[in-house]
Amino acid sequence: MKELKQHAVSTKLNDRQVELLDKLITDGKAKTRAAAIQYLINQKIILGE
Repeated sequence: MKELKQHAVSTKLNDRQVELLDKLITDGKAKTRAAAIQYLINQKIILGE
């Protein structure tokens, strides 16, 4: 069951950060930059690093 996403967050990113998000999209890990950010946050939660 998917959790309801209720909180919006806005931020400014540098070119290198945007390149990483775009690579996640190219690699099929996410469909959008917002989804790529969610993917990275979830990886942090799962790996606990």
